[in-house]
Amino acid sequence: MHKLTTTLNLQECVEIIKNNCSGQNALNFVEEIANFHRIQASQGYRAAASCGADLLRENGVDVRIQSYPADGKTYCFTQKLFKEWNCEEGWLEITAPWHERLADFSREEMSIIQRSAAKDFSNQDVPIIYVEDHVSPTDFNTSLRGALLFVENDFDQWSKRASELGALGIITVSMPEIKPVRTNMAEDEKMAHSHANLSFHIYNSDQEDKLCGFAISPHSGRRLREACAAGAADGKAPRARFKISSTLTEGSIENVEAVIQGTTDEEILMVAHLCHPRSSVNDNASGVGAAMEAMCVLGRLIENGTLPRPRRSIRLLLMPEFTGTYAFLHDNEDRLSKIRAGINLDMVAAYQNGNAGPSIIVDTPDSAHSFSGDLASLIVNQLAKECAFGGKDRYVPLFLSVKVPFVFGSDHYILSDPTIDIPTVALTQWPDKTYHTSADNIDHIDPNMLLRSAALAGAYCYIYSRFTLEDANAVMQEVSSRFLQAMNNWRWQKASAEHQERLDYTRELYFATLDRFSTLFEGEELSTMLVKIEEEKAFFTRLEQASGLLEPGSFDSSSGDLSPIPVRLFKAPLARRSIRGDMTLFEKDKLTKLQSKYPECSSLVDYVIYETDGKRTIKEIARRVQIQTGLECENFVEELFELLVELKLISMTERKE
Repeated sequence: MHKLTTTLNLQECVEIIKNNCSGQNALNFVEEIANFHRIQASQGYRAAASCGADLLRENGVDVRIQSYPADGKTYCFTQKLFKEWNCEEGWLEITAPWHERLADFSREEMSIIQRSAAKDFSNQDVPIIYVEDHVSPTDFNTSLRGALLFVENDFDQWSKRASELGALGIITVSMPEIKPVRTNMAEDEKMAHSHANLSFHIYNSDQEDKLCGFAISPHSGRRLREACAAGAADGKAPRARFKISSTLTEGSIENVEAVIQGTTDEEILMVAHLCHPRSSVNDNASGVGAAMEAMCVLGRLIENGTLPRPRRSIRLLLMPEFTGTYAFLHDNEDRLSKIRAGINLDMVAAYQNGNAGPSIIVDTPDSAHSFSGDLASLIVNQLAKECAFGGKDRYVPLFLSVKVPFVFGSDHYILSDPTIDIPTVALTQWPDKTYHTSADNIDHIDPNMLLRSAALAGAYCYIYSRFTLEDANAVMQEVSSRFLQAMNNWRWQKASAEHQERLDYTRELYFATLDRFSTLFEGEELSTMLVKIEEEKAFFTRLEQASGLLEPGSFDSSSGDLSPIPVRLFKAPLARRSIRGDMTLFEKDKLTKLQSKYPECSSLVDYVIYETDGKRTIKEIARRVQIQTGLECENFVEELFELLVELKLISMTERKE
């Protein structure tokens, strides 16, 4: 490893990168990308990928497009790459009791549900059958043959049942509330005439060519519901005509990869998903635009010598959300250990005007043992020095930001999986009133937030790529402050076995996070860093003793634990929709019963998988998940592993004393 000498400290790097980023340039990128209907595996997405690559190339960035088969057969770990879908025409017209076109692909692509089957009932009136929200799909047994099903919400839960009962398609609003920013949509001027971003999830041939679907506006949904209620009283159901011309064929998905070369074979990864319908600007043309601006700025600053060329290359990945990330990781499986960290930009630039919330750093999961979130925090603190207040070196920000513990929801959770081991933070925004709707347009975007997001992403990747001992000292202070605060919280708790278990867990995470620093150094620098790590561990231990806490390791949570040890037979998180598509009816029924039996625990699957390291027992995994989430889940974890063994995704070994 080459030793990098530089006079720039962390704060200076942030300032240089921020001062060279342009919110207007990033906005120009956003506007270009938002012109395309960017459905995963489609001609529109492909055109957007080509556009993004051309823009990066024009700015001097080394870029290529990598293609993968979207054929419904290719697997990338547990993720099946579904087929390509293209739509030429689609519309829905109410013909009785009034006449109006409620969905039209030529005017608003989101009004046609993605992966709708081709059907032509343009010359035939079709009845609309309305089902109220309180009715469960499993409890509904009325024939839908030759009819359109209208459910205002949760259409995804109805897809299978609608097909079983013979429906031609589904009409829905399915625009859930986001309190307090998105309520009573039918009366909201901004949302009343918008359409939701919805999709059928097709992972096997049995699901193909079954249903078409229409996402109508909240205003239209309310009017249609009232017409259905009136028609039920008179025995006259509303009628409609519709047509969809679409194809579902073997095709491809594309990843855009841009690289700024370092001096070693290691890398830092920046990702932003390029997909979603037109316009879908904050989600996620904003992330793409900010990432592109960050790469262009870094490329120029490194080429002109303002920033020294770093040790690690910086790679930008613009991809279809989830599927493109699985494809990239599968294609590069032999060099994943060379990718040291990542950042995911997903919804990063809406105006903070009441329609959208703060800029959020989503930290890495506990299982990553990472300081990525701490580095991001330091950069945000520097970016927040926007307006002087009250004296020298005192500043206040002109934007809201917050760091939160790890949550799922985008590609960072795939990269942070311990079998992939690319600890990745996410930069996002929540809430967003326009989330997954056609109201997410260019007027929603703040160029100043684009600038900040580009600066954050650029500084994060550059500092990680050149990580110096001085950088490590600054970040280690942030790490130590975080864990010392956690220890102080425990100091006020009543001593107990559970208290000690949680304290031991915190200490374990802290020490593993400190150890992560050593992975970025070699030679003399590594020796220096190892000494510093041991000093920090010793200091923490002395503080524990001085605080009167129980002795480290005095509580053995594994005592008497004879439960088996699950071993993962797959890499990356479970692609659950893909896996479910390949299940037998018996396996699907077993999964449904498990979810019904433990409704609060259904969200814990990925936590469970993260903690499955081939060394911990089922009971140990369940306890670690409970510490992280507060949910007691041992019985759920046991039954989940039983199902995963049947699916040949997990094997079991006995614990050795």
